[in-house]
Order: sequence, then C-alpha cells, then structure tokens
Amino acid sequence: MSTNIRTGFVTGSGAVLDTLSSVTVADTRVRGVFFSGVGTFLITGSQTDENNSTSGSNIKFVGTTNVDAGDIMIPDSGVRMIGPVKVSAPTSTATITVFYG
Repeated sequence: MSTNIRTGFVTGSGAVLDTLSSVTVADTRVRGVFFSGVGTFLITGSQTDENNSTSGSNIKFVGTTNVDAGDIMIPDSGVRMIGPVKVSAPTSTATITVFYG
C-alpha cells in the first residue's frame, strides 16, 4: 500500500497546519511525530456525531529528555484521526511536527 507522507507543524497548542498549503490537517493517519519541549503532549483527532458517538483517536506522550526533543515513529497503518488534528502542548514554545498521510 503506497501513500504520500506529508508534514504538518504547530508551535504551542492549536490545530496542526500542513507545511505546504497551511490548511488544517484533518481526517488522516498520523505516521510519526517529532517534538521539542518537556511535559505532556496530547494530539487529538476525534469528533462526536449527532448520536453522541465519539470516533477518532488520541496520542498522548510525555517529553522528558534532557535535550527536550524526540521523535515517535508509528509503524504499519498509523493512528487514524477523524476531524481536525489538534495539539495540546505543555508550553507555548513547544513544537510538534506531524508526519501524516
């Protein structure tokens, strides 16, 4: 199965924007993450329909390294996100690069 991997970026908390088109990343699969910052990060891509059923996923991790940067690669099919992909970062200077597609 071939796919085109793209990148999205956000500083601090907010919606992940595609680095080429500046469009909010939505309805995709997250294949990897590069981050800088120390603390708890939460990446969400979920929504609730008219029947109050929630679909989508969350990725939560803690940055604890002395150099305050790291990466997470997600094998196989990645993590399915439904709706806009948003980040809750530990500080306003934390950065997240999301590899998706």
